[in-house]
Amino acid sequence: MADRNYLHASGRRVLSGVLLLLIIVLLPAGQARSDDSGCVDCHTDIDLLAEFVEESENTGGLLQSGAGYGGPAARLEPQQRVLVSEDFLDSEHGEVGCVFCHGGDETAPDMESAHDGVDPYPSRNAMETCGECHEEIAETASASLHAMLSTFPGFLKERTSAAYWTDIDNGRERHCAECHASCGDCHVSRPRSVGTGFIDGHLFSARPDSLNQCMACHDRRIGDEFIGVRGQGDVHLKKYSMTCIDCHGAEELHAAAPEGLKNRYHLEEAANCTDCHEGLQFGSVRDHRIHHNRVQCQVCHSQTYTNCFSCHARTDENGIAYNAAGLDYEDMKIGFNLDRIPGNNYKFVLLRHVPVDPGLFAEYVQGGLDRFDVAPTWKRTSPHNIRRRTWQNASCNNCHGQRDLFLSEDDLLDYEEKANFGVTVRADQIPKPRSRIKPLDIDTSRVIPSRVVDVSWLREHGNKEGIVLLDARTADLYDQGHIPGAISFDPNMAQGLCQPARAHEPLQLESDEVLGRTFGDHGMTVADHIVVYSDSGPDAGFILAVLDYVGAENISLLSGGIAAWEQAGFELSRERVEPEAKIFVVSPRTGQIVHNDFVKANLNNPLVVFVDVGTLQQSVEALDHPRTRRPGRLPGSTQMPINGLYEDHSYIKDAEELLWVLKERNIPPHKTIVVSGNTGWRGAGAQFMLRYLGYPDVRLHDEAWTGWMD
Repeated sequence: MADRNYLHASGRRVLSGVLLLLIIVLLPAGQARSDDSGCVDCHTDIDLLAEFVEESENTGGLLQSGAGYGGPAARLEPQQRVLVSEDFLDSEHGEVGCVFCHGGDETAPDMESAHDGVDPYPSRNAMETCGECHEEIAETASASLHAMLSTFPGFLKERTSAAYWTDIDNGRERHCAECHASCGDCHVSRPRSVGTGFIDGHLFSARPDSLNQCMACHDRRIGDEFIGVRGQGDVHLKKYSMTCIDCHGAEELHAAAPEGLKNRYHLEEAANCTDCHEGLQFGSVRDHRIHHNRVQCQVCHSQTYTNCFSCHARTDENGIAYNAAGLDYEDMKIGFNLDRIPGNNYKFVLLRHVPVDPGLFAEYVQGGLDRFDVAPTWKRTSPHNIRRRTWQNASCNNCHGQRDLFLSEDDLLDYEEKANFGVTVRADQIPKPRSRIKPLDIDTSRVIPSRVVDVSWLREHGNKEGIVLLDARTADLYDQGHIPGAISFDPNMAQGLCQPARAHEPLQLESDEVLGRTFGDHGMTVADHIVVYSDSGPDAGFILAVLDYVGAENISLLSGGIAAWEQAGFELSRERVEPEAKIFVVSPRTGQIVHNDFVKANLNNPLVVFVDVGTLQQSVEALDHPRTRRPGRLPGSTQMPINGLYEDHSYIKDAEELLWVLKERNIPPHKTIVVSGNTGWRGAGAQFMLRYLGYPDVRLHDEAWTGWMD
């Protein structure tokens, strides 16, 4: 674990929170108004707003169409973010008038002076705006955790001496304090930290939009896990279509955080599993009685989740603050609970690594976190990826006696051993295996082990004759460093695998002739052993599934990809490999591809199982896909998000666990399995995994949901 402490540059978040103010101030000053409606003339005219965006794009300005887009939220173009709907003008808030909340001078003769002094974020001063009508709510919400992030300074302050606090706090303000949320961030627009933008034309909504507001901020560590961008998604969404607000309601979100609040678990109004699931210790489930108030609910009911390491605050040559993050990886760790409080008095809890590092603010002060060891870096977590049945509760001994599941000193970086004293679990403290348990009866005999290899295998065999290594990341990442000998083959960009998104048959596989030519041009023959790696397992799986279809027999996915290669301490290369074109003779396995006519004919066939591998927010019709007319999935299909078959960085779980998951989803190997998704791309990534696991008859619905809707 200690070797994981290396840095890589993270993507820099473009802070386009000034978008609204820039559009209002920078629209041409001489633009005539058609009447005296002032602000309304511009902000209800999308063509006028689009003209300014186009001018900004042509000059390389901030208001380019790709800026300000975070999390799983639907994309908004800049002009859409500030477009006011006619419905808003007729609403109760719309009748108040722009100037009341935003300031400015609606009687001014030109636009520039009309917007002099405009506040694009008036709810940041909630008592002066929202508080005029909602005084009681505004008073407490202004002191809430969302508004103040009041616990975060305390996390840092306990790790530093008073002499360094001013410098540390300066770094915190520049790098870690952008995620405040005010009334408008939850009830009108997306939060400023992820690019702003009205959710519904400036209309106010009493109920925040989970995708476009909650998950726009809480994306990687909550949103992705909840909707199935990581793992299988959360049962509360899948089965009951619940959203964030169904658990975290107004009472919690508007609650004022008491001074000195230690963490969010100490907030009296915080949501708790037992708010709904009462009296479980008196119910029929034996394990609830045994584990009640001893083991956190999520220990048994969560899936694996992401952990982040070694964040460093940085400033670029233009003076813009950004964060350089260390490795993140998907895992699950159980440890001792050092924060035992009434109602949450668990002995064992799930732990997530927080990315604090002794050098976090070294750019501001050297050695500033001089009391680093006083607080743990592995802290209690509540992943939002709950399932009633999970691998760890499938059998007592999937948890009891499992050394790798419990945090040990070997899991710690060198500099954090003291900080986590009392959190780690010694071997003699791990619950003992149970002697009398019912076997899971998972048949792994059909698994094809050669279809997944690790970095040790590649290190030993990679230079042998007939081995072809493909790097399925972007060309830019390839040029920054790749495994020596790898050929760049980005499936997102490589022409010759799928038809273009705007073609008559969008994103469907190319003809057999084109596929053969594409693979041959990249230096492959059908007889080669082709190994593919990527940072995204589904991307690598897509290429491997297409290779399987065209007749390649010897194909493998590199588990862990380049992250595992670097973790092992192996060298990288920046030398681009130019492949020598070869003849790839296609022998198509035509039975592996099906089309809409097959789907229609077999929707009610009990021997055919249709599996939807899209994320939950699309398959439960909560969010559209850009290439579909509406969200949804094939009638009667079983939901199995593809990222439940892969881990982050294309690591692969143990085959027995994956087969158990598929069995739980009623996806049996003795039936014909048809995988579908928003596009055939994702379906193919799942097809490869099922074929690796020994499913003999797995077919790809090539038209997928996009073609089905057409």
